[in-house]
Order: sequence, then structure tokens, then C-alpha cells
Amino acid sequence: MHRPGSFRGDHTAWCLGLVLALVGAPGAQAQTWSEFRPEGGRYLVLMPGAPQTGAQPVALPDGRSVQMYQGSIETPNAAYVATFVDYPADVISRAPPDKHLDNARDGTTKGHTMRNEKRLTIAQNPGREYVVVRGDGLVMVVRSFIVGNRLYQLIVVGRPGVDQHPDTAKFLESFRLLTG
Repeated sequence: MHRPGSFRGDHTAWCLGLVLALVGAPGAQAQTWSEFRPEGGRYLVLMPGAPQTGAQPVALPDGRSVQMYQGSIETPNAAYVATFVDYPADVISRAPPDKHLDNARDGTTKGHTMRNEKRLTIAQNPGREYVVVRGDGLVMVVRSFIVGNRLYQLIVVGRPGVDQHPDTAKFLESFRLLTG
């Protein structure tokens, strides 16, 4: 159920659907790691090849919608997804950033097993990292940050052990905010 000002629901469900589709589909082979700097994203992250990009509307509890922008790539071992969504100021102002991060996490983990949650910061902005073990055996590693009114999410999905794989750490640790 949507709560006013929360990030639960459509955004999380859409991300999860995209990731599951990528992991299950025959796909691109990883080539070399390269920087992904989406237009307007104000970030860079290393990805194992050239990601597919797109945008998807995300419904807000009050009937409005916002665009979620993503880049994603699938390798034989995992899917890598980077997203960002800019929420209206009135949505962000309803709760502190940590509450929005908690709501995003709760939407992702609902019905699954969460483990290894930790709090993070990037340029003094709050974040979370956690591992989700799904009932179908897939493992998701999620890293989220709130920067102003923007929610960034990095997601890696794969078989058990993906959370310990060096490529997962390379992807997650490479995320950098850009100015301008």
C-alpha cells in the first residue's frame, strides 16, 4: 500500500521486474568496463559494457507520476541496473531522507529475506546497502542514496554468491556524484 510521500510501490516493482527479466533473458556478453554517465543523471558508474537506457513513469500516491531513468546491462553472471528518480519537493519534504530510504528498502524486501543492511553516505547524503534473497533463489544487492529530491539506486541481481563477487563490488564502489 502506498503511503503519502513514500517511495514504495511502482518504482521498486518496476526495477525488480526489469532486473528479473534481464537475468532470465539471453543477453549481451560483458566486454570491458566503461563509465556510464547518463544525460542529466549527475553521476557516473562503471558498467561491464554499454548499458541499454530508457525511462519509465513511476506513479506517486497522489496520482502524479515522475520519470525513472535507468541504464542496465546483463552479463552471463548478473544484471546491473542504475536508476534515478527526481521526486517533487512536496513529496520529499513529507519525511526525512532516512525514512524515504527505509520505505524504498521495505518495498524492495517485502515478501523476501533481507540481510546485511548497512547505512552509507555519499557526499554527506544518506544511503543504504542491503542484500535481498528472493524465494526463487536470486540474490539482489541494492545500494540507494537520497541526494536532495533524487533517489539513486544501484542494483545487481544474480545467483547466490553474487553479493560476494568482485564485479558487484566494482560496480557499487564506482558510483560517483558529479557536479554541474
